[in-house]
Amino acid sequence: MPWSSNTSVCAVVFASLVALVPAIARADELASTVPRGTYVRMPPVLGAHVPTRQAGEPHILFLNRCAGGLTLDAGWPDDNTVNRSGILGGTTNFPEYPFGDGSWNQVVLESREIFAPFGIEVTDVDPSPAPHDEAVICGSGELAGFGGAGGVSPFTCDVIPSPITFTFPESLGNDPRTIAEVIAQEAAHAWGLEHEFKCEDPMTYLYGCGEKSFQDGDYPCGEYEARACECGGASQNAYQYILDLFGPAVPDTEAPTATITSPDDGDVFAVGDDFDIAVQVADDNAIAMVELYLDGELSSADMSDPYGPWPVIDAIAGSYEIYVVATDAAGKETVSGVVRFEVTDAGAPPDAGDTDGGDEGGGTLGDGDAEGDGDGGFDGSGEPGALPPNYGLGLDDGGCACTAGATAPTGAAWFTALALLGLRRRSAAARR
Repeated sequence: MPWSSNTSVCAVVFASLVALVPAIARADELASTVPRGTYVRMPPVLGAHVPTRQAGEPHILFLNRCAGGLTLDAGWPDDNTVNRSGILGGTTNFPEYPFGDGSWNQVVLESREIFAPFGIEVTDVDPSPAPHDEAVICGSGELAGFGGAGGVSPFTCDVIPSPITFTFPESLGNDPRTIAEVIAQEAAHAWGLEHEFKCEDPMTYLYGCGEKSFQDGDYPCGEYEARACECGGASQNAYQYILDLFGPAVPDTEAPTATITSPDDGDVFAVGDDFDIAVQVADDNAIAMVELYLDGELSSADMSDPYGPWPVIDAIAGSYEIYVVATDAAGKETVSGVVRFEVTDAGAPPDAGDTDGGDEGGGTLGDGDAEGDGDGGFDGSGEPGALPPNYGLGLDDGGCACTAGATAPTGAAWFTALALLGLRRRSAAARR
């Protein structure tokens, strides 16, 4: 039954709803061991409207990993600028995303792929005070009062301004693709889309048909069987609905820019020095990843703004060269200029006779491989390799590549690399 627009009736109904939030029906656990998302029917928001979009200006979806913890208060309507959610039963403290940077970065990449056809910018940097939608991705269904659910969203059959939706990684497990698909479903609930009886669409309760993407077709509403749609009609087209709201993605025709700002080319450091490798990257749309290469080998990758800096700890004598590869959300890549630097016993420049610019350290411009095919720090499976134990901590010199005629290790031996385990780089074509 539709909510009455009468304010007093809304107040009474809402008070009853809040009291019943912990008892919201969960998804049918007999159908699958994967927790399902759900939504809570809320009173209409006065003044709710289809969002306007300036030419070239995307709608913003902020993925909040609750870094350091997040406290949300209860109250309707939602307002993500003041951390207020209408579907919580009271003030709730959420822990941060539990599965680490590598898993989180993959969640961001998968979410961007799902929303790629639309004028939606997916970011994990809080855009406040700019208007945006917020997807909180932390905690469990039990913590939020929705035991058994993988995610939950407010729902009004209309677009909710400044909504907060929830995806529960502790309930879903460390599965970035599934987490991203639940994020997509809950975000779309806040725009007025219902569950859809179509296995290939993120709005579904069904599984067993591979990765999900928004389907351009008219499909019945429903969870485990087809039903009429609560908001009217016998079917919905999630793809066209979102396209009508936010427009198509603006074509990305520009490659990103990438520059190493520190150290400078030709810098000389002393053995044991600590310093940072800093970069400046930019794109007309969105940067997806920045990879750091040392002597032609992939050393580290960063998929969150700000990109870098990468700390160098207890530098080892040798000649080195570094560059970065910046990749934007459309897959366009830019390779920065190479920066060469020296590490010597006294921190003084090497002998004048040594003019090879560090070529013996392994790798020249263009040697780095950014395709994940096993030539640039990844094994043949496309998965990134890991540095050996104690590599770079001055505890184990074994297994390193050394410069000709020298005894000091080179390569990534003393870089504090970001964790790469679990990072997958798959092209959009490979996913289909």
